[in-house]
Amino acid sequence: MKLSQLLSAVGADCPQDADISAVTCDAREAGPGALFAALPGARADGRDFIPQALERGAAAVLCAPPLPEGVNGAAVAYPRAAFARICAEFYRHPARQLTLIAVTGTKGKTTTTHMLREIFSAAGYKTGMIGTLGAYIGRALVEDSPNTTPEPAALHRALRSMADAGCSHVVMEVSSQAMKLKRVEGITFDAALFLNLSPDHIGGAEHADFSEYRDCKAALFRQCRLAVGNADDPAWPAMASQVPPFAPVHTFGFGWGADTRAVDAGPDPGRDFAVRLSVEGAAPYHVPMPGRFNAWNALAAVSLARTLGLDDGAIRAGLAHTSVPGRAQRFPAPAPYAVIIDYAHNGESLAALLGAVRECRPRRILAVLGAGGNRPKLRRADMGRAAALGADYAILTEDNPRWERTEDICGDIAAAVGGAIPTEIIPDRGRAIRRALELAGPGDAVVLAGKGHERYIEARGTRRAFSEWAVLEEYFRGTAKPAG
Repeated sequence: MKLSQLLSAVGADCPQDADISAVTCDAREAGPGALFAALPGARADGRDFIPQALERGAAAVLCAPPLPEGVNGAAVAYPRAAFARICAEFYRHPARQLTLIAVTGTKGKTTTTHMLREIFSAAGYKTGMIGTLGAYIGRALVEDSPNTTPEPAALHRALRSMADAGCSHVVMEVSSQAMKLKRVEGITFDAALFLNLSPDHIGGAEHADFSEYRDCKAALFRQCRLAVGNADDPAWPAMASQVPPFAPVHTFGFGWGADTRAVDAGPDPGRDFAVRLSVEGAAPYHVPMPGRFNAWNALAAVSLARTLGLDDGAIRAGLAHTSVPGRAQRFPAPAPYAVIIDYAHNGESLAALLGAVRECRPRRILAVLGAGGNRPKLRRADMGRAAALGADYAILTEDNPRWERTEDICGDIAAAVGGAIPTEIIPDRGRAIRRALELAGPGDAVVLAGKGHERYIEARGTRRAFSEWAVLEEYFRGTAKPAG
């Protein structure tokens, strides 16, 4: 594609036309013929990598003013927004060929997108999914992503592959960071779904305060043709206020006045680690995952699917077959106790997870948890308080310590636990898991919180391979006996 065509999409002049074979904001990917976008970052300025991109053969550069002397490309006032629109142009606007559904909220995005994928698939639609676990066509992973919402080049590349593969619908997670960093600039979503909002992602390189976090979430609703929101959440009015005047608005919740109103949610009788959702005017829905929070996720999915006119049979079938890696996922342990893997990595998510497990009436809950380094310390304190209230025994360990010492992070969590329950600190996560399994007895539940789907531990600038699932498989191959 010609550079002039790409730059015209953002109203920029083209000093010297060139053939562009790729678009990227990573200088390591800037091979011959690439357009390199030098974007401002939290820890580094993309301008610093322009020489590296040019050495690799980049044909042009997009950056904030000024454009370096002798370099082909364009300098624009808002390079992130411009880059998103350029990527859409480069990949021939795949979003326009798809029914695109955005899901946002502090908690539940990944589970809800999985539910919607299963519902759309049960309704006969070939469906793509983009989010924390990567980009999928149907249930096949086509691309990993380091971000909940990919950077624009990866996002539009994934959408193009989905459109070319015959997908009609795509469900994607849209994070507050994606809105702040303009990753979905220029996209109009056919529907946007709001789940909930609570303090998170505040401080450091994320959001300055809760107001900015809320406003970034709300900005998504300026880009939708239909809005569906949680009427019971105090932040919903802030979201709804951004919906364009022509766009319909549909709500869900337990309160009177919600368009899709739930009347009951709780453990599913006769189904182990499952939940049942009752919605006004309909037979109960069944979800093979524990916890009232998963009933909330199901309610959101039911509401959006109904609003789009999907058949109730497809909704029921989709929910009944939903399984999410690392989200309240039960490991098939050959032991007289349960093992649950979950991504809960803040206090509210951990409290909800432990509460869901408690509803299944285990004898004891043994929790293995840590907290991410170089993140707001409030998060680790919240994790400690949640463990103190919801678990019977806590083993504190590593969870992406990044540039901090695991021992220091665990010390902060232990201080928040405050001696309310027995607590150990075992920095090595594999050893911590094995210790929990050794302590577990008949009727107990071992909860591994914080890693979920992740298959690595990030420390000192590198990621080393680590799989909780693999640790469990190795342990039970060597030590466990079948239950009974």
